[in-house]
Amino acid sequence: MKKSLLFFITSIVFANAQTTDYPLFQGTFDGTVYDEENRTFEFPSSAESWAGFANDNQNIYPLYFPSGGKVQFTANTPTNAEIYFRFEANPWPDVDPAQNTNTVTILAANSGTENNVYQVDIPSSESNTYNSALLFLVTRDVEVEISNIKIITNEATSEDYVLVWGDEFENDESTYYSGQINPIDDTKWFHQTYPANNGQGWYNNEEQHYTDRLDNSYVSGGTLKIKAIKETYSNPQTGFSQNYTSARLNSKYAFKYGRMEVRAKLPPEQGTWPAFWTLGKNISEQGAYWQIQGFGNTAWPACGEIDIMEQDSNKTITSGAFHFPDGQGNHTYTYNYISVNDSAGTWHVYAMEWTADTINLMVDNVIFHTLDNKNNTYFDNEHFILLNTAMGGALGGSIASDFSSAIMEIDYVRVYQLQSLSTPSTFKKELLLYPNPCDGNFQFESRTLIEEVHIYKLNGQKLQSFQPNKKVFTIHSNLPKGLYLVEISGSNFREIKRLMIK
Repeated sequence: MKKSLLFFITSIVFANAQTTDYPLFQGTFDGTVYDEENRTFEFPSSAESWAGFANDNQNIYPLYFPSGGKVQFTANTPTNAEIYFRFEANPWPDVDPAQNTNTVTILAANSGTENNVYQVDIPSSESNTYNSALLFLVTRDVEVEISNIKIITNEATSEDYVLVWGDEFENDESTYYSGQINPIDDTKWFHQTYPANNGQGWYNNEEQHYTDRLDNSYVSGGTLKIKAIKETYSNPQTGFSQNYTSARLNSKYAFKYGRMEVRAKLPPEQGTWPAFWTLGKNISEQGAYWQIQGFGNTAWPACGEIDIMEQDSNKTITSGAFHFPDGQGNHTYTYNYISVNDSAGTWHVYAMEWTADTINLMVDNVIFHTLDNKNNTYFDNEHFILLNTAMGGALGGSIASDFSSAIMEIDYVRVYQLQSLSTPSTFKKELLLYPNPCDGNFQFESRTLIEEVHIYKLNGQKLQSFQPNKKVFTIHSNLPKGLYLVEISGSNFREIKRLMIK
C-alpha cells in the first residue's frame, strides 16, 4: 500500500523555476481542431491517432530541462478529458531525442472544478535541447478549454523540501503491532475531548462527543481509523450527553511554512463531516493540546485556520477554506471546492503548500484554492494539525436515520519543510545511483552494505522491494517510463532518491 519512509533524513528536491515565453499550441495537424475565440482544443474521431497541436511561438526555443521542469495551465472541460505534452529535438521528422510528460486528467467543469490550475512535471534531461513542443489530447470528441499555458524550467536551488515530521501508521512492531488494534502514538498525537463550546458540546451545531477510546480511533493494518459511532455518550468531564461519538486528534508538532499532506479515504455515510485542517498554535481554546502547554493567547479566528479538506453532505466534492479576521476584526473567510472521484473507495492525497507569499490547497496535486499570503498577518505563525470526523452540524447536514458507524481511513500524515542543501547528509557520502535517468536498468554503489531497496510511485504505492545485502547492486526493471521514488537503506543510512525511467 505504501512505504516506510524515515523522517528527518528523507528529501525530495523542489527546484527554483524560470518561466519561458508563453507557448501557443495553435498549430493543428492531421485532423485536430482549435477554436481561437474560445481557446478550445478538440481531437475528433476522424483525426489520425497521432494528431495533435504544435507550438507556433518560436520565441520559446530552445528549451532545456537539465533539472526538469513543469507545464502549468488552466483548463475546463464538459466531461473528464486526458492530455499530455511532448518535447522533441526538432519538428518532424528529426524528432529524436524526444520525451513525453505524464498524462493529466482534466476534471469536468462542474462541482467546483472550473478554471482549475493543473501542473505536470517535465523529466530532467541534462544534455537534450528541444526545438519542438506539442500538445496532445487522449480523449476524443471533447472540446477542452486550455489557457495560461506556461513551460517552466527548473533551476538548481539551494534548498530541498525535507520530510520533517509525520506518521506512517505502519506496523513497525514497536509503536504499532501487526495483527492487533493499536492506540494512536501519544508521542505524536493528543486526543482533544473537552467540549470547546463551554463544556456543553462543539461549535457549528455538531452532534458528537470526541473520546480517547480505541472504539473511536485506532491503528491497524498500516492505517489510522477515525470511527464515528451512533451511541449515547456522556462526556466524563462535563456530564453533557450526545448521541454520537468520534475522535479529534491534535498533532504535538507545530510548524510554519512547508507542505502538509494526508492520504486518505473518506466516509461515504450521510451526516459525516470529515476534516484535515490546521489552527494557530496560539489559539485560546479550552482543552486543545497547545492551550494546555501554555501557548493559548489568541482567540479564533485571529490565530488563523486553514481547512485543507472538509466534506459536507455532497460526497462527490471536498472543500478548502481560510478563516481570519477582516479589517474590522470580524470573522471572514475564503472558500472553494473540487470534484473528487470516489473519495470513499480510492486513496487521494489532500495537501497544502504554505509560503510567506502564497498558500495553495490541492487534491492529488491539482490546486483548487489559493490565498495571497503576502499581506495577511494571520498565517505567519506556527500551526498544528487536526484530524477529525464530526457528525451533523453546519457541513455534515442531516444524519441518515439508519446510521450506525462510519470510518475515515488515513494512510499517512506528512510535513515537509525547506532546508538548505548544505545540511550534512551521511547518505550522500554512502551511496551512488546511476545512470539516472535510465532505461530501467540502474545500479547502486555504497561504501557499506545496502540492506533494503524499495521502489514507489509518487503517490506512495510500493511497487518493488529488494534485500540485496551487497555494496554493489544492479536492478533490471520492467517498470514503465516515468518518475519514481527509490528508498535505499543500510545500517547507518536511509534515504529517498528520485529515479527517472525514460
